[in-house]
Amino acid sequence: MIKDAKGRKYSYDSEEEAFGELHEYGEGATVWTREVHRVLFMTKSIDGWKQVPSPRG
Repeated sequence: MIKDAKGRKYSYDSEEEAFGELHEYGEGATVWTREVHRVLFMTKSIDGWKQVPSPRG
């Protein structure tokens, strides 16, 4: 997910895809991810969303 400086959230399928689009959301936009576990027909995130550091350092 990308969260922009105004708090709006945009979903992506992977961190790589989100980082590829990050520049489109302006200064202050960040990438977030979460680990999801699937059990039967339900998905659950145990730890919630965590900010991902930029791969550029």
